[in-house]
Amino acid sequence: MALALLILAIVVTFGWLLTAALYVDGRIGWVNLLSQHPSELAALLAGIFAPLAVAWLVIAYLRQGAAQRELAFALRQLHWQARKSTEQTETIVRTLAEAQSRSRRDSALDLAMPALSDLTALAAQLALAFERVAHRDLADRWAMTQDGDRWAFFRLFLNADESEGERIADLADRLAGAPHLRPVIADYLRQHDKLTEFLRTNEIDALLRDRIEDGPPGALYALLLSVLRHDPVVSSAVPPPAESADPGAARLASQVAKVLWPGGAAALASAPPPSPAPQPANVASLASVRAANPPASPSAVDVPARDSARVAPFSPLSPEFPPDPANPDKGAAKR
Repeated sequence: MALALLILAIVVTFGWLLTAALYVDGRIGWVNLLSQHPSELAALLAGIFAPLAVAWLVIAYLRQGAAQRELAFALRQLHWQARKSTEQTETIVRTLAEAQSRSRRDSALDLAMPALSDLTALAAQLALAFERVAHRDLADRWAMTQDGDRWAFFRLFLNADESEGERIADLADRLAGAPHLRPVIADYLRQHDKLTEFLRTNEIDALLRDRIEDGPPGALYALLLSVLRHDPVVSSAVPPPAESADPGAARLASQVAKVLWPGGAAALASAPPPSPAPQPANVASLASVRAANPPASPSAVDVPARDSARVAPFSPLSPEFPPDPANPDKGAAKR
């Protein structure tokens, strides 16, 4: 439209100038035009060119308006394209973020599945050790696990026919007879904690995470914790310390008790220390005699005979201690 308006303006301008030239040539004459007074010549030129100036001002205004409209339209197009580009960029970024998150979750899930398999293997080992499954049924349980039943071994500990207290008591009694299972239980608890923390940190499938935390693996986790906390012996019945003349043996027994019997070890730690073994009366009289009569000869003092019944079995003074092969008479003389 702007181009057509410009062409029309040029045609009108040339037509107007041609008409003015014909008017001057036919009515005034070119010789008379040059001999006119300057004011008359100025009026004639103003009459010829003033309409053209007005026409070109109008045309310029119209062209400027058209140019402004075209510029506004171009700006609207640029804005629309920029908005579409931004939306497309956001869509692409969101798609990439979702793809990366999905890839990260898939990778984390690929890492979590071996840990879940290890947890299942520990559950199978515990089920076999606690006699929850027979050797002949072990292959069937593994086949069920491979067919999709991940919790086949875990459900062996969650029998609905017995109460929770009965399950805890039964497992605690079996654990008391097989203390070597404590490291296996500790491995299961540690593996379960690591697996649940890994699933929670990497935002893996919420359904699988809930099934592990609140399903059969979580129930077995709580059951094993209760079994470890369960003390089959009454807490007040603390076994008396063994009579021994060697304090190192008592310390060794205490360390062994901490490993095999944590509850009893705690009770022993809170119990008052055992009193030292009473010494015979004649030993006390020997000390008093020596304090009262320093110069007295050793022959005047009756040294009590050693009581072989109170001597540790591995003492050289024990009757069961083997004689020295290099000097058997010396060992017999000691006895």
